[in-house]
Order: sequence, then C-alpha cells, then structure tokens
Amino acid sequence: MQKQNIFTELPSDLSQEVFEPLIKTDKVLIERIVSKAHVTPVGQWYDQAHSEWVMVVQGAAKLEFNDGKTVKLNVGEHINIAAHVKHRVAWTCEQTETIWLAVHY
Repeated sequence: MQKQNIFTELPSDLSQEVFEPLIKTDKVLIERIVSKAHVTPVGQWYDQAHSEWVMVVQGAAKLEFNDGKTVKLNVGEHINIAAHVKHRVAWTCEQTETIWLAVHY
C-alpha cells in the first residue's frame, strides 16, 4: 500500500489524452485522465457498455451528448453517464491540464 497524489507525476507528453488506471477489478475501473486541448474527433461517440461517473479535479471540459445537450464541467463538478448514452468530449482547457477522475462501473 502506497500513498499517491492525483496531481503529481503528470505526463510530459500530452500529444494525446492519457488514461491511467488507478484501481482496476472485474467490476470497477477508477482512472485518472489527463487532457489538454483534447477533443473526441467529430462524428465519433463513446458508447460504453458500462456506466461512468466523471469529475473534473483541475481545468475544465465540455461534454456533448448525441441528443444535442452539452454540459460544461468546472473544477469539482461531476456527472454520471449511464451505459450506452452516446457522448464525446467537445472541449478541454487549452491553458492547463484538465485532470479527470473517472469511475467505470
């Protein structure tokens, strides 16, 4: 057992979004996602077989849903996305890293 900090050891290469598992079991995945000006390519949607709860712990982001709804997430804000709800990342902060905490269940 070792103490860790979600804000340390950020990846230096952010040419692509970085997904880092923190805890992974057969039933749950908790991960840190690091974005900086990343978006899901236009026309592509996440359509996950599991539900996902996400919170922005640094930076900011905007999610777009295929029903046309958009949700901006600032620091401390979170959302639960049910399984098979199509969504994409429409925007992440360009000035600083956006750090997400995601729980897939």
